[in-house]
Amino acid sequence: MNDNNTLFWIRFFMKNLNFIIIMTIATVVAITTDKIVDTMGARNFLDSIELLPITPWMSVAFSLFAFIILMGMMQIKGKDQWSNLALFAYGVVQLLLCIVIMKCLSNSYNGIILLVIVDLIICWKNTKLKIVSICMLFVIYLFSNIGLFSSKSDVTFFQTYLMYYNTNIRRMILGLKSVLVSTNNLLFMLYMVVLIRMQIVENHRISLLNCQLDVANEKLQEANVRLEEFAKTTEKMVQSRERNRLAREIHDTLGHSLTGIIAGIDACITLIDLAPEEVKKQLNIIGNVARQGMKDVRRSVSALRPDALERLSLEEAIKQILVDTNMVSKAEIIFENKVDLSNLDEDENETIYRIIQEGITNALRHGKADKMQVKINKVYNIITIVMKDNGIGCKEIKKGFGLRHMEERIEMLNGSLDYKGEEGFTIIAKIPIRWGK
Repeated sequence: MNDNNTLFWIRFFMKNLNFIIIMTIATVVAITTDKIVDTMGARNFLDSIELLPITPWMSVAFSLFAFIILMGMMQIKGKDQWSNLALFAYGVVQLLLCIVIMKCLSNSYNGIILLVIVDLIICWKNTKLKIVSICMLFVIYLFSNIGLFSSKSDVTFFQTYLMYYNTNIRRMILGLKSVLVSTNNLLFMLYMVVLIRMQIVENHRISLLNCQLDVANEKLQEANVRLEEFAKTTEKMVQSRERNRLAREIHDTLGHSLTGIIAGIDACITLIDLAPEEVKKQLNIIGNVARQGMKDVRRSVSALRPDALERLSLEEAIKQILVDTNMVSKAEIIFENKVDLSNLDEDENETIYRIIQEGITNALRHGKADKMQVKINKVYNIITIVMKDNGIGCKEIKKGFGLRHMEERIEMLNGSLDYKGEEGFTIIAKIPIRWGK
């Protein structure tokens, strides 16, 4: 059972116990008064008191009526929303009802004040008002215990009624009253002990939560610092990646165009004395390649995407590269494609396009090749691009700008790049395609 349930049951027992005490004392007074009258001892009884008592059963009725009103007030809901003034009036009414009950019981019982204190502790949230009011109630309780609120002139004491009975009955009634009153006092003390214990536990919990909050704030600050450092690092990485990407795009675009132009000029130098008309045609082709290269450079700088992929499908763009290369260099290029390239994502399209473009450019520029093969196959979701030329090859391959950026492009798609320089130069690129899964 938790503390809240414990407090509820203590209040429940206190209410029932107070009802029993009030009814017991009121009934004893009423029955004793009737017996005195029936035994013709009223005259002697009146001579022993200075105040005429109320009608016997009126004490029972008044005390019961006041107690029922008091219990009804304690059951009123919504006290938490009351103003301080309303709560003060609520407490004053409860105190007046306590005084009525005490008067009806000949000031022989004041434990009802303890029950009111318990109720006010629950419903009053204003700490200062609660403390002041409860202190006042305790003062009234103590003064009533020492008889400052009663005198022989305004009250008939409970013990006076008991004088009618013999010693044994008088002791039995006083003993029963003492047991009931002591039990009520014990329940009140138990209630206060549990309440104080709850407050200590709550304060400890709040203190622990504050400590945890401080630790969490420190961790949050550390996390913010790390996040800022990570953001700076990420920003530098993004900048570096963009620089590399821009360098790749310009290299691929200019490299391919310039390689074609150089090959075309070399052909013009060879033919200029033998076939001037053919040289003119070749120069026109070189001019077209240069203009296309300029467009690609502008497009790469502005959007970093090949202009051919904006206008054509991937397969058509690849074929355009082969046609342009053949026109300016007279190189023979065999292209075999067994893959539907129409459903690839933009980054996949661009990577495949740039790999083939760079492979052809390297074959012409560095390998001095005049024959090339470009094959595209797919197994499951892996597209394999194989490019082989009949150039001079390379026994000791040193990664240049082109190969490094081909690797970077493929690694961004979780692919791989292999190459070998025996019997010409061979490039094998494997790219996992997302839609292929």
